[in-house]
Amino acid sequence: MTISIDLDEKQVKDVGKKSRSFFKKKPKEQPSPSKGNKATMKGPKNTKKNPKGRKILIYSLLILLLGGLIYGGYRIYKVTKDIGFRLNPSDLVAKEALPELKKDSTGKYTNALLVGIDTRGNGSSLLNTDSIIFASFNHDTKDITLISIPRDFYVSLPDEFWFKKINSFYSYGEGLKEGGGLSLLQTKVEELVGEEIQYYAMIDLKGFVDLIDSSGGVYINVENSFTDYMYPADNNVGYQIVSFTAGPQTMDGDIALKYARSRHSMDNGEGSDFARARRQQKILEALKKEVLDSGNYTNPQLVLDLMNNASNNLTISEFTIDDIKAVINIQENLKEGEGEISPFVLDPNIGNNRIVTSKNVTTTNAYAIGPVLGLGEYEDIHDFVDKVLEAPSLHEEDASIYIYDTGLGYQNTYTKTQEFLEEYPYSNIRFMGSLFYDKEGVVIYEHESGLKTSTINQLATFLDTTNLTQPEYITTNLNGEDISIFFGKEIVVEEVNTDE
Repeated sequence: MTISIDLDEKQVKDVGKKSRSFFKKKPKEQPSPSKGNKATMKGPKNTKKNPKGRKILIYSLLILLLGGLIYGGYRIYKVTKDIGFRLNPSDLVAKEALPELKKDSTGKYTNALLVGIDTRGNGSSLLNTDSIIFASFNHDTKDITLISIPRDFYVSLPDEFWFKKINSFYSYGEGLKEGGGLSLLQTKVEELVGEEIQYYAMIDLKGFVDLIDSSGGVYINVENSFTDYMYPADNNVGYQIVSFTAGPQTMDGDIALKYARSRHSMDNGEGSDFARARRQQKILEALKKEVLDSGNYTNPQLVLDLMNNASNNLTISEFTIDDIKAVINIQENLKEGEGEISPFVLDPNIGNNRIVTSKNVTTTNAYAIGPVLGLGEYEDIHDFVDKVLEAPSLHEEDASIYIYDTGLGYQNTYTKTQEFLEEYPYSNIRFMGSLFYDKEGVVIYEHESGLKTSTINQLATFLDTTNLTQPEYITTNLNGEDISIFFGKEIVVEEVNTDE
């Protein structure tokens, strides 16, 4: 990468050398092997001698690129006397307009690819990606959208009409050309989601653990209690038991890693890759809050610790001093309510079950998912991603929306429902027939107030109505939906003759 740095070689201490290595352009190579970590849960200590057997996870380009570490480029000069590491402050505090992060062709989004690698031990060259996350930053709203792509999603090989699980593409690309794995995977993710990617990042297991420990741990509200009896032992020989109890708790790096990686529980639906992807996203959001929202990024020692950990355990796309300036500008100008994260998993339930399927994807018995339209047909997925990026909160709330005729007429209300479906094709919208025949006006309301606020606000704008309260003539919860919409007779306003 290109960056302006002044170094006094005689004064550089060990910590300075580690920090400095983060700013050097990294060669295209596989991530550094992990060296182990202390477990804080019950189980055998790590005695593994072959570090290549570690699993690698990635959660935080948002932290490393859009947060504390890049912000550290601005803050690091504050500690130059202690470590002999100097930035030229004039490069960072120039009075001209601050530059921006790289953007897609719309000029609205900065997109990133976050990848996690499964490296098998015993000399194996297998490099399957267990975690693949498409992350998008909206420059207008300052909000972030995360879309996890399951490892069992089938996509086509380069220049061939053969399909493989997307989790094999990093390994496949490395086999074609050393250092080509991330490039090929990035191309395939762009093809799948229909969006351009400007940055990528990959962090290994040790880096993930150290990153969380350096930030003081993460505060997680565990949604479901679950026990995994087949979590890999710390030496990758046999298994250990890990358990989590529902409720808020602080996790150190090792506990957070187990929470993020577990996928064999039989409890509360927590044994699927989809559930694991959602837990990974929760940790990412918690880490963002711990480092950025708490203001910890202004702590020089924390910045140094994060940078030291990242330098040996991170593969990241090149960025420049302009990228650092851009992130400083974004972080310093965030307003209250901005910077929210909306997480999604590209599983068969998403988009009102309309875009992804696990049925008849391949001719084998192996579990696989793919587009409803057929292998290689991504038009619906592109449309869904576009709409999610435009209105992430609405799609995250995933409200059930039932429409009733209360006076407009059956056919007219059915036509209105079709208009709704055209505008919001991936929402759970149903026409429920006639409820009344003599009511007036358009009404929309929540059955439990405050749970689907974004959806109510957007639909009310679409309907051009301010009637957001449950009518007195409704005394039940109808069919149990989240939001009800009534189409009554058009309200006739009598004209007043002012000439008399």
